[in-house]
Amino acid sequence: MAKTYGHEFPERPLMAVISDLLGIAHFTTSRGSTVRADFLAATLTALDGDATGLNKDELLAACVAVATGAEFDRSLLSPGGTVTNAALQVIVDGITEKGVRGRLAGRPLAEAAPFELTDFDPDDVRDERNRQLAERAAREGQNRFRTNVLNAYGGRCALSRSDAVPALEAAHITPYLGARTDVISNGICLRADLHRLWDRGQIALQEDTKQILISGAMRATTYADLAGQRASLPSGENSPSWAALRAHRMWCGL
Repeated sequence: MAKTYGHEFPERPLMAVISDLLGIAHFTTSRGSTVRADFLAATLTALDGDATGLNKDELLAACVAVATGAEFDRSLLSPGGTVTNAALQVIVDGITEKGVRGRLAGRPLAEAAPFELTDFDPDDVRDERNRQLAERAAREGQNRFRTNVLNAYGGRCALSRSDAVPALEAAHITPYLGARTDVISNGICLRADLHRLWDRGQIALQEDTKQILISGAMRATTYADLAGQRASLPSGENSPSWAALRAHRMWCGL
């Protein structure tokens, strides 16, 4: 049976990220999972660009240029007005780095705010919105990093060998500091609970032997069984940075 437009062609994951970051409606795709022009127009408008009279390629070019603040790379254009995930990721990355000028949505401020406006400064609201958008984009714009790290680790946790993909996350060895830290050599595939312990300095790796180290607080828990075991790490160009692992271990005090 043929699929019905608007019902059986859901949005792509990166479209959902952009919609959530910009506070716009979620759009389905058209046949063949094609990104629709009205989604690009809504994205451009939310980025404070002008979508009037632009065709699909022009909308994409404008979205990328406004989001990144840089000249559009025409290699992102595909035949037939196709919008690739690579192009959507560039928009997400642009919002991650640049944020978006804040706007008060919905009702007029005087109607919506339950507080005294005498000393209200709308610039404060815009600054806060930009900060929140940047932080959220930094979290949600990690699809490409997660995919690359999970592929490098064969879809298994480096410490527990768990292959439950929905529970696996791409942890940063050196904490996230922008796109330059989203590289496979700075990533390690960890089960969600181990990711939390990693980020809190409770677990680390001995960089030369690959042995798992745990804090004293963890030795009285079920995580004690991990101590001394060898992590399963990729080799070659996908291997984690020795220097990053060492720096993380030293930060943990292990």
